[in-house]
Amino acid sequence: MKKILSLLSLTLLFNISANADSLRHYEVSITNATAHHVFTPTLIATHAARISLFKVGQPASDGLVVQAETGNPTVFLSETQARDGVFDTVIGGFIPGGTTSSFMITARKKAHLSLTAMLATTNDAFVALNNVSLPKKSVTYYANIYDAGSEANNEDCAFIPGPPCAEDSGNARATDGAEGFISIANGVHGHGDLSAQDLDWNNPGAIVSITRIHGDDDEDDD
Repeated sequence: MKKILSLLSLTLLFNISANADSLRHYEVSITNATAHHVFTPTLIATHAARISLFKVGQPASDGLVVQAETGNPTVFLSETQARDGVFDTVIGGFIPGGTTSSFMITARKKAHLSLTAMLATTNDAFVALNNVSLPKKSVTYYANIYDAGSEANNEDCAFIPGPPCAEDSGNARATDGAEGFISIANGVHGHGDLSAQDLDWNNPGAIVSITRIHGDDDEDDD
């Protein structure tokens, strides 16, 4: 019996070690390409190629709606972590316009990556990469800004959490007139409290550079 338990223990340790060695490590650098918008904390996930965090033309999940309307990614984080085939998740900080923030994340071989972050001075716009390949060495992607379709784009500060709207504005929801599905966001038009001159944008909204970090024990190829 002791010999059997010892063999089982060795097998378990070998499997844990093998799984750890198979992880790839990546640096993800996100540049906010807008002039005056702030990206709220970013959800970054690595996952199997079969997974998409959202689909254009389809309704956003409850977690993505919360993130796109409030900037809080925790509900979407829980949704994402619960999915089979998700390898790692990271929550980043705020990224003001024209600045870059970098984050570390791990993944399995041949994994893909997705990320989402709200534009704080909108009703429900978010910048995203959805199911892109991770590189052998490095790659740069251009991330578009999407409309979650869960709130009307009234540009009224009573429904928007970010500056120049006040922190105590309440960030109410305006669901009447919402599109009901995810689409490419069409910018800020200046028909409410927001200035189109300051806050309108053209896609892409972000530049995302992903670099594989090679350690001494990393494999040379994928």
